[in-house]
Amino acid sequence: MRWPWSRSLEAAPRTYPSAQKKQTTNLFEKRDRSIKELESLETRYLQGGPVREAIDTYALFCLTNGFTLEGDEALCKEVAKKLDNFDIESSLWQAIVDSLVFGDAFQELAPGRGTMANEIVAVLPRPAKMFDIQTDERGMVTGYTQHVSRDNVIPLKVEDILHVSLFHVGGSKYGVSLIGSAKDDIDRDVKMIDGLVDSIEAHGKPRYHAKVGQPGEDVPQAILDRIAEQLKDLKTNGELVTVQDVAIEVLDSAGISNTKIYSDLTIQRMACALGVPEEALGLGRGSTEATANVRLQGFYNKIGTIQKRLERCYNQQLIDRITKRPGAVKLKFNDISPEDELRRAEYVAKVLNADAISPIASHEWARKQLKIEEEDAA
Repeated sequence: MRWPWSRSLEAAPRTYPSAQKKQTTNLFEKRDRSIKELESLETRYLQGGPVREAIDTYALFCLTNGFTLEGDEALCKEVAKKLDNFDIESSLWQAIVDSLVFGDAFQELAPGRGTMANEIVAVLPRPAKMFDIQTDERGMVTGYTQHVSRDNVIPLKVEDILHVSLFHVGGSKYGVSLIGSAKDDIDRDVKMIDGLVDSIEAHGKPRYHAKVGQPGEDVPQAILDRIAEQLKDLKTNGELVTVQDVAIEVLDSAGISNTKIYSDLTIQRMACALGVPEEALGLGRGSTEATANVRLQGFYNKIGTIQKRLERCYNQQLIDRITKRPGAVKLKFNDISPEDELRRAEYVAKVLNADAISPIASHEWARKQLKIEEEDAA
C-alpha cells in the first residue's frame, strides 16, 4: 500500500527546481542553510515584542476556534484520543510559529517500543534551525537530516518527520520565513526606537545654562563648580536660590516632540510587512470601526488559507498514518470569521425552510453543517 506522504516519491519530473550549481569542494560546508542566519531570525522573534506578538497572532487566530474530525465516527473517536495524547494543540502552535519564523517546521513522529514499533506514539517538535531537507536532483524530497553538531548528523526518512511549510517561492525546497521577508522593517523599527530612547535621555529633561558674575569678570573655578553641582542635583520640582549676579537660562525647553509619529510609522510598516492588522500591534486607534472590520476580514481570509495548508499536512502526514486508511478521517479547522458563520447559519435555515412538506435536507445534515455535536442537539 502506498501512503499519501509518499506520493511525491511516485512522481517522475523532467524539470529541475533551480539552476544547477557545481558541487562544493569545501568539506566543512555540510549545511544547506546558514545557521547564523537562522539564529538571527530566531533572535528577532524572541526579543522583538511587536514581532513576536504578530507571529503569535497567526497561531492564535488559526487555533482559537479549535477543529473537528470528520469521517467514520468510531474511527474519529480513536483518532481524537490519540491526538489528545499527542498534545496536538501544542504541535499545531509550534508548527505555525516555526514555519513563520524559519520557513519550515519539523516534528518527529516517534514510534513506540516492542509491539508498538510500527505505531506513532508521540509527536515531538524539534528546533527547525537544526534541520536540512534532502532532495534528489529533480527536487523531490528523499529525507531529512538533523545537525546536532559538526560530528553528529542524524539522517531521517521522509516518514520519520512531520514537515510543515506555509509560504513558498518556486524552485525552493525550503519555505519562506515571514520574519526574513520583514527583516529590514523590523531592524528599522529597532533603530528608530533606539534613536528615540537616546533622544529622550539627552533632551527629554531640561538643561540649564548659568551665567555667573558680570561681563569681563574673572570668576574663580571653585564658584563655577559649586553652581554646576547645584544645577546637577536640581529636581524637576525643585528651586534654586542664587545671588543677583547669577542668571540661569533653560535649554531644550521644548523637549522631544513628534515621537509618536515616528514610532507609529515604523510599527505600521512592520505590521504591513508581517501581514497582520495594525490593531494586532496596538495601532488603528484613528481608524473607523468599518475600516478595522475590513482589515480583520482580510486577515480572516488569510488565516483560512493557512488552515487549509495545515489540514493537508496533518491529514496526510499524521492522521492517515494513524488510521492506515487514507482519507477515512480528516482534521478540519472551525471557521474563525463571524461573518462566515452567520452566512452559513442563514444558508442552512433557508435550505431547511425551502419546502416544509418535502424538505430537501434533514436536520442531521443541518447539524453537521453547523458543527453541532449530537449530544448538544435539541
